[in-house]
Amino acid sequence: MARARAEPPRKRRPRKSLSAEQVVDAAITLIQRDGIDALSMPRLAAELDCGVMTLYGYVQNREDLLSQVTSRVISDLPVDRSGHPSWDEALRRYCVALRQRMLEYPTLVQLLIKRRLWSPDMADMVEWLLTRLTSGGWSTEGAVRAYRAAQIYTLGFAEYEVERTRTHPYAEHETWWRHTLADLPPEQYPQLHAAAEYLPQGALESQYSWGLDQLIDGLGRERRRNTKGTKGSR
Repeated sequence: MARARAEPPRKRRPRKSLSAEQVVDAAITLIQRDGIDALSMPRLAAELDCGVMTLYGYVQNREDLLSQVTSRVISDLPVDRSGHPSWDEALRRYCVALRQRMLEYPTLVQLLIKRRLWSPDMADMVEWLLTRLTSGGWSTEGAVRAYRAAQIYTLGFAEYEVERTRTHPYAEHETWWRHTLADLPPEQYPQLHAAAEYLPQGALESQYSWGLDQLIDGLGRERRRNTKGTKGSR
């Protein structure tokens, strides 16, 4: 009986044919497709058709890789920095762009929340944003607090939104509310039944925009109050 011919060994990618950008891009693709728990150095090496040890020429370990993934995702946020927008418009542009980027990478939302949102591009972004805020009358401390308040609201909303509109179809969310309210006696819960149309909308863009407007309006009142207090103490 003739022996089956052995499969020739698969040729791996030649050394020096990778780049740090390719490694990070492949990690992002893997996470987007299979989830963050699927990311491991052996799995990534298989994706890139290289040896595991080759990866360590570009990243220190999985943690370093995740940090680089975070930096890549938040780099080049599509914020329009043209002209000289008012502090509130600049803050709104930043938050809207941040939410949009998180929705583009829904499997990475938890990663973005847990890790530092920092990169050279992010440094430029925050410098621009703080400049607009302080130029608009905020103190340095106030500018940082305003920026943080709006950013944290956006991160939290995006996490909530992804879970209800991206992880599962939004129709499931609506159905859950419809069935839940149907089990409640209208005479005992008249307000909930009156709000039946609006309760499922908590994870929609319209809700995010409304909340961001209220937050920025409140920040504006705080800035004006602080400005009056400063003038009155002179």
